[in-house]
Amino acid sequence: MKKVVIAFDVDGTLIRNDGPGDMDGGRPIANERIRTLLIALSSFKNTRIIVWSGGGELYARQVASRLGIEKYVDEFAGKNLVGTAGDGSYVFSPLIDKPDIAIDDIQGCELGVLNLIVREK
Repeated sequence: MKKVVIAFDVDGTLIRNDGPGDMDGGRPIANERIRTLLIALSSFKNTRIIVWSGGGELYARQVASRLGIEKYVDEFAGKNLVGTAGDGSYVFSPLIDKPDIAIDDIQGCELGVLNLIVREK
């Protein structure tokens, strides 16, 4: 059975990134729709869930722990921002293989085979 690899970004995707109220006493505030989606997708037998961040693997792991989702995550990873393209889009060299689905808040990137961009901005 082929696993469908789904990677969730942290900032602006799993946690809110919408202004000065985005932290609650040093704790990240979950984007509950995306958090719930991650939990739901992790229940499928043929999914592999990754949480990754431009802030690195440790940061992704820490945020997942604070959101109480670490038991639903198969892998934590960093994204490696290497610059911007001529059209202003971001260029990443992920530290893992390209996931089947990448869920992110940045429109100008293609981190996965299929890219889903959250509508938060």
